[in-house]
Formats: sequence, C-alpha cells, structure tokens
Amino acid sequence: MIVTCDGCRTKYLLSDDKVPERGIRVRCPKCRYVWRLMPRADASVFEVSSGVFSGQEPEVGERQAGGWAALEKSLHSFAERRDRSSEEERPVEEPREEPRASATATEDPELRKRLDRSKRLARVFVSDILVYNKEKRDKALENGDLMAVFGPEIKKAWEAYKEKIGSNLPESSQFFRDALNEILADGRKIF
Repeated sequence: MIVTCDGCRTKYLLSDDKVPERGIRVRCPKCRYVWRLMPRADASVFEVSSGVFSGQEPEVGERQAGGWAALEKSLHSFAERRDRSSEEERPVEEPREEPRASATATEDPELRKRLDRSKRLARVFVSDILVYNKEKRDKALENGDLMAVFGPEIKKAWEAYKEKIGSNLPESSQFFRDALNEILADGRKIF
C-alpha cells in the first residue's frame, strides 16, 4: 500500500502485511510526524471477471451470456443491499470542530512554523511517556484508570512542553490533549 504522511505529504510504499488488523503508529522518517495507520480494506465489492457483486453467485445462463441484463441485475441487487444497510446504520457522530488558527497562521510562515513545532513537541513528549511505560499503559487502559496512573508523568510532560513552546499559543493545550488521546489513550477520548 502507498502511505502518505499527514505532516509533510511524502509518500512511502509499505507492505500490507506490516499493518496489523488493529492498526499501527507510524513515524515519518522525513518530518518525524507520527500518525495512526489502519489496514486497507481488502474486500472488493465487485468482481470484474463475472460482473457480479461479491457474495452473489451468478446464474449459469448469466455466466455465459453476461451483457447488460446481468449488469443491471447486479446493480439492482447492490442498490437493495445498500438501502437495507443504510436503514440499519446508526447515526454517525458529528466530527468535532478543532480549534483553528486564525487566517494569518496560513499567511504567516513564522506562525505556521511555531504551530507545527508545538504539535510536534506535544507528540514527542507524550510518545516519551508511552515508550518508557508501555505495559503500565496497557494495564491502565484495561482498568480504566489511565489518568490516575499517569497523572504525575503527564503533569511533568505538560510543564516541559509549556516551557519549550511558551504560553503565547492558545492552540497549544489542544495539541497536547490531542496527542494524549491519540498516542497515550490509543485513539480513545479520555483527556
């Protein structure tokens, strides 16, 4: 699969067997950005050779005849299945709107650089907590007491983070919180 870094948009070729079912954390060798990579969906919806959707067995006459009639029947059955599945779907959670930097952030390269640095540092400090306490984190996630177990480490990392970036970036606390949720809480919304 071809993987694109969310930080610098560099593309890498990664073997599908390297990505487990639950996903992995990946660090870009170029910009050091870390993100969660999920495996690519393998199930194809349409079998090109038979002209029939997967999960259906073409009738013997259709298999040889093919043509538009077989395609129309396949599309019709697909539409029926899609309608049934959309009725069963639960409501999708509205994506929360992340705090955005002002329009000047994209115009001002210095501010953009400081924002990128603060995001990267937040991820570095939280990654350091995880690197040295992986088993402890896994147990705390199972027990549901991640904040109680890692409170002192998180506080120490937060203070070091604020010392490095200063307090003049209002988005910095959200960057740190996002890094805690994504890296330490393994994608869950705990912090």
